[in-house]
Amino acid sequence: MTQSALSVLLLLAMGQGVFLALALLAARQAELRGANRLLAALLLGSVAVIGHAWLGINRLYATYPHSALAIATIGLLSGPLLYLYLRSALTGQRLGARDWLHGAPFLLATGAMLPFYLQSAAAKLAWMQHRPALPWYVGVSVLVKTLLFICYVVASYRLIRDAASGPLAAGLARLTRIWVLGAAGSVAAFGMEFLDVELPLSSDALGAIALACFVYATAFLAIRLPLGYRAHLPAPAPLPEPAPRYANKRLSEPDRASFLDALKRCMEVDQVYRNGELTLDELAALLAMTPHELSQLINDACGVNLQEYLNRYRVDALKLALHAPDQASVSILDLALACGFNSKTTLNRAFKKQTGLTPSEFRRGGAGAGPETGAESSSGTTPPG
Repeated sequence: MTQSALSVLLLLAMGQGVFLALALLAARQAELRGANRLLAALLLGSVAVIGHAWLGINRLYATYPHSALAIATIGLLSGPLLYLYLRSALTGQRLGARDWLHGAPFLLATGAMLPFYLQSAAAKLAWMQHRPALPWYVGVSVLVKTLLFICYVVASYRLIRDAASGPLAAGLARLTRIWVLGAAGSVAAFGMEFLDVELPLSSDALGAIALACFVYATAFLAIRLPLGYRAHLPAPAPLPEPAPRYANKRLSEPDRASFLDALKRCMEVDQVYRNGELTLDELAALLAMTPHELSQLINDACGVNLQEYLNRYRVDALKLALHAPDQASVSILDLALACGFNSKTTLNRAFKKQTGLTPSEFRRGGAGAGPETGAESSSGTTPPG
């Protein structure tokens, strides 16, 4: 029963891994293409290892003799792919010519294994049936792979430590911990297996379970971050300390003018619209108003709801950033996140509604083609970018 459950779990993980890899490879965001390809390669490598373990759990190695040592060298790619993916996702740095050297150990090991890989199925079957124990060179290769992996893990943690804080950096840190713990457990199990210690599951099965957890965790992270894999962003401006609050007070005309001025200061000076999670309750507390009073004030003064009001300022800030010379190398996605947008759909809809252009068209030089923006017309002041 346990074997059947584990077999199904690994099959589902393989399907999920292939689906995620294809989705990443099909993604159209140019600024994320490098990171997506690296993560797709890491997921497909994980699928290969899980598939190899699945054959062992179901005692199918003899049926597919070419599976013998088929994944022996894949571990040499795990560390480099993890490190390069994190570097690309966290910093936006693209692969250079020298980065291909990270794959040299994998290519050398695969070349050394070619004489075995090119043997016939019958020869590999005979090798599997007659070897009394794991050959010594397999143990040496695991030791080398472990040392290399430790080096890449240290470099990966340094990347995460130096990255800007945010949900993606935290999510990638969790993914890395899952990968490292799984690898450590798999290596420990292999060492015990090498010393003929009885284990309830093989080291391959334990490693596959860890990789399955990595695949599922990756899927969860992808669902949580709809704008894409990028975390090197300025942190949102902290919200000012809330002022004393007056409960359920009806607004007189002088109070209305005073609160409207305070609201504009929050937008134009404190730039609270850059907080993508800002709620009506939070903004009302900053202004010492009730949520109902604030909603009514925005509706009466500007003719829109809170979300549309905030998006006006976000679009204006993004327009300035898109034409700022010092932001020319920063992706539209990064600038949008810094301006407070947390949904690509909302970004495109709000930007085109106010300017008549997409952000990409606007950046290419169509600044004067759209209608007058909402925040400028309602507040009289363009928010600083």
